[in-house]
Amino acid sequence: MRWVIRVGNAVVDTCFAWFMPRWRRRGHEAAGLLSRYMHYYAPSIKDEKARGMRDVLHRLREGLLYWRRAEVEECVGRVQELYGQEPGFHRPAVVEFLESLFVITVVFLGIRTYFVQPFRIPTNSMWPSLNGIVVHPVDEMPGMARRVWDAIVLGSSYVDEKAEETKRIVKIRDERYWLLFTRTVLSFDNGSEVSIPAASGTVMQYLKEHGKVIDTVHGKYFVPYRAGETIMRARVDAGDMVLVNRMAYHFRRPRRGETFVFDTRGINTNLSSLREQSQGTHYIKRLCGLPGDRLSIHSPHLMVNGTAAREWQINRVAEGKAPYNAGGYVELNRYEVPMAYLTAGQQVTLSTADAQHPYLREYFAMGDNTRNSLDSRYWGAVRQYNILGPAAWTLWPFTKHWGSID
Repeated sequence: MRWVIRVGNAVVDTCFAWFMPRWRRRGHEAAGLLSRYMHYYAPSIKDEKARGMRDVLHRLREGLLYWRRAEVEECVGRVQELYGQEPGFHRPAVVEFLESLFVITVVFLGIRTYFVQPFRIPTNSMWPSLNGIVVHPVDEMPGMARRVWDAIVLGSSYVDEKAEETKRIVKIRDERYWLLFTRTVLSFDNGSEVSIPAASGTVMQYLKEHGKVIDTVHGKYFVPYRAGETIMRARVDAGDMVLVNRMAYHFRRPRRGETFVFDTRGINTNLSSLREQSQGTHYIKRLCGLPGDRLSIHSPHLMVNGTAAREWQINRVAEGKAPYNAGGYVELNRYEVPMAYLTAGQQVTLSTADAQHPYLREYFAMGDNTRNSLDSRYWGAVRQYNILGPAAWTLWPFTKHWGSID
């Protein structure tokens, strides 16, 4: 019975800590301080003093266990009176903070490495199943209340940048910040810079639509901005943040049709004009082929071992019903992408490796938005050692995608 009371108290104290009476919070604090002091300074504490500490600590814990307020308050007073002035009993606040920060960091890194890992989707290669970063032009900026609501719930931010003088873009580069977020920095010929919370490909598309980037035979030409001209006025919707289950494939094999995340070690992603996607170190795609599969594309279908794939996640792309792109899976033209891995009229077989080299098994990755996806059609199969795990949950923002994936 005693252990049931302990568990119940632990649950109540943890879940309703802010609502606990002050005497109980002080009791837990005093018990923690005394227990830690006894542990740290055990070799230098005399036996008689140690017995007294153990007695007070026992009575304090008993009082907390059975919610005896008078006993808890008496023990708290004794702890402060007898031991509160002992050197090292009250540790400096900065030491407490650094110790807590260290523990939190270790726990976070352990969880990220072995269990689950957050992953931010920068592009729309998996649209509409999952969203990447999207820029929506707006005519005017909303009020502060609307901005705060959109930022918290939808992950949206607003950009309203104007040219303070005549200037022209000379460089566009991607940057990472806060580990999970992507932004584009526009550098101008007058030395100024503008930061936009979106991938460079998305920003480039916005600039093209507004006539500020022109493709020429010599490359891209950036049209100068006049003083007072708007550089960007838009709402930037954040890409979905998903949690990757890094433990799943230790207990089961990958399944055709599920969404998975992998790194790009050993993968040549520079075989496409989709440059905004080629710089990623991790991709999220649909797992469309397993080791041993014979794959080909006969638009709109993905053919697996001579027949159209049967998995419902793949079928909804092939059917091309809104909001999915009409035309389903798109074939690549050998003349347009001469180094492509899978083109029209071609068939590939994924390697099963062998028992001695299981991490060389091959998988085929495709984006649901196949008209705008840099995937295995371009650069080939994903090997097992590249795979992190299936995408399990959309953590944020709180849109219709929030929750379990697929």
